Amino acid sequence: MKIIRELVIKKPIEDVWEVLGNQFADISKWSSLISSSEVSGESKMTNVSYSIRSTETANGPTKQELTAFDPANHMLSYKAISGTPAFFKSVHAEWALTSSGQDATILMLDFEVKFKGITGILSPIVKKKLGKVGDELLEDFQYYVENGTPHPRKTASK
Repeated sequence: MKIIRELVIKKPIEDVWEVLGNQFADISKWSSLISSSEVSGESKMTNVSYSIRSTETANGPTKQELTAFDPANHMLSYKAISGTPAFFKSVHAEWALTSSGQDATILMLDFEVKFKGITGILSPIVKKKLGKVGDELLEDFQYYVENGTPHPRKTASK
């Protein structure tokens, strides 16, 4: 199951990459879904000094492992390594930025979930739920990058 979201952020690409890529470890600063985050693990690629991001959510702890980190092309990807529902076989996300003029950036999130066994029959329900979560995550991100402060939803959750 794939979920693809795209949005325009009214900031230059380097400003957006600063938060998305250079501050990848700090997702808890802007996401209302994440209460804390930290990085660890030996780097497996150039341009980044860690390989794992651990987060705390309302549903418990999660861990993601970076699978690509490319500042020159403003792209990163990761796979979930813990904290996903038991019926998920794998979860992978790719974030990519494209310049859209001097003061705008297109962000694309490509999110893929593979299911174990016949649990794929749940995909319409899961797709709707994950789509809503993805929309909230992107809204939080856009607000933070454009305004320099967390979305009011994040502030209210503290």
